[in-house]
Amino acid sequence: MQKTAQKWFTDGPSNDLDRSSSSLLADWNAYAASKSDGAESSSLGFDLEAAVRTANDKVSGTFNVVSKGVMDLPGNFNSATSNVPSAKSLMYFGLLLAAGVFFIFIAFTIFLPVMVLSPQKFAICFTIGCAFIIGSFFALKGPKNQLSHMLSKERLPFTLGFIGSMAGTIYVSMVLHSYVLSVFFSVLQVSNPSFIL
Repeated sequence: MQKTAQKWFTDGPSNDLDRSSSSLLADWNAYAASKSDGAESSSLGFDLEAAVRTANDKVSGTFNVVSKGVMDLPGNFNSATSNVPSAKSLMYFGLLLAAGVFFIFIAFTIFLPVMVLSPQKFAICFTIGCAFIIGSFFALKGPKNQLSHMLSKERLPFTLGFIGSMAGTIYVSMVLHSYVLSVFFSVLQVSNPSFIL
């Protein structure tokens, strides 16, 4: 078998059919010559190329009519995919979300143990992290859609509570330097974003 394979690759296929039949190039040249001589119809009695062309036109015309009809339907594929975020939006979402998670990680690992001594460091890192996470959803959904979502009748109290808890966290940690109130407003901050996203 190995000798047969080596012979086939070095000498080409060696069967009797190959020698008796003409090559593809010779067949094509014979076909082209018959077409240039004016022989428009095939041996079947009709023009095969014209039939294929007509069938192709009918199929593509039918496809165009059907696709135009589908595009005009409410709730079609285009409207279903219009809410899919672009690659740029997904990139900004990922970057802002990662930055937010990073700041919250820093707040809990570095500044939470020393919160009694300086609550403002924890509060600032935590608030910046929450702001980045909310900003990531603005990038994902678009500012107009996210803002209208957050300001809807059902979510408005939670949005106001979140903004108030962020402002309260900064105020009690930077102005009042209160440990208990910083923890309280930080807990409020954690509980609210899940409702406004």
